[in-house]
Amino acid sequence: MYFLFIGYYDAEKMDQSSQEELDTVMERCNRPLEQFFKLTRVVQEWHPGADMKRASLSGGQIERQDGPDRHNSEQIGSLIIFEADDLEQAVELALLHPTTQIAEAEQYGWRMEVRPLLDVTPAS
Repeated sequence: MYFLFIGYYDAEKMDQSSQEELDTVMERCNRPLEQFFKLTRVVQEWHPGADMKRASLSGGQIERQDGPDRHNSEQIGSLIIFEADDLEQAVELALLHPTTQIAEAEQYGWRMEVRPLLDVTPAS
């Protein structure tokens, strides 16, 4: 069965750190990531960029905005499709990701969620 891992971070909290601090934190992610990829059957992985455009329907009109929602500093940091037998196993595997393995995760507002992909069909 396929599952989607979504990793989030708090952009405001990350922006408050120097590049040197962030590089050190990312270096600490290497060991948990190695374990995650060793034990998890990853199908695909993406790291979305920070640039974005948004749109929503408001009063029957489409409103377009550039950039992230200023009312919510939480951003998507990673999207991973992986295989597991069931949701419980998927969660156990996802917990190997640095999002829940390094102490700095809490400081930077890292969190993750796992969702089953119920109907995986190729795009036409």
